[in-house]
Amino acid sequence: MRRWIGITLVCGLASGCVTFGPPDGSLQIAGYAPTDGNCQLQITAPGASNTDAEPVQGYFQRHLMVHSSRPGRVALLCNGRPQAERSFRYGRDVGFGEVLPLLVFERSALDLGGSTPVVRMRAFQSDFLEWNKASLARLAEHGPSRGQALADASYAKLVEHYALPGTSRTVMRRPSVESAHDPEMEQVLAVHILGDAASIRTAQQRRSSVRIHEYRLQRVHEDWRLTGLYRLEADGMKPAL
Repeated sequence: MRRWIGITLVCGLASGCVTFGPPDGSLQIAGYAPTDGNCQLQITAPGASNTDAEPVQGYFQRHLMVHSSRPGRVALLCNGRPQAERSFRYGRDVGFGEVLPLLVFERSALDLGGSTPVVRMRAFQSDFLEWNKASLARLAEHGPSRGQALADASYAKLVEHYALPGTSRTVMRRPSVESAHDPEMEQVLAVHILGDAASIRTAQQRRSSVRIHEYRLQRVHEDWRLTGLYRLEADGMKPAL
């Protein structure tokens, strides 16, 4: 359930608007830092509970208390060089318990953003989104047991269409209100192509988290097929196909 924090505005002709609201707010900073560098997360915000720079590597998520309606800034530095930064105002750019993403986009995301593996990945995301919508409708129409069975059967066909023959499914795929994959929501962070193999890392922002996925593909007769799909968890990459 979404939690709202009320803020009252008192306005006058001479003085303008004065904000009365909670003295502080809660938010999360989440992102992904390169694993091959010395990276630090810096937080500058009035009333911040943790303003010291701290080392980060790979996926990170930090809880932060700040003064309400005050400006702040978070930055990621690697080997002394800025990699990403965000300025924000609590209550305007991020709400209670929500996530402020801080992601590093590699140059390859721009240079190879239109490559064939990325196009193939986007097609999978689009079809997954349609599968999710249809499966939610089936659950509502047929009930949990029959609806899930129909969803599972149609997902198996989706995987068969996009994956390399013999690629195993490792999770029970269930539809959700927030689709796990959506071409409009997943941002490409990095693309690596080496010969007939490719890997693509994406990030999808949610209200209380940032989901990071890695797609692995292989070229077979000029067609790129999925060989694996992984989701980044706190303890590393986990199969998610």
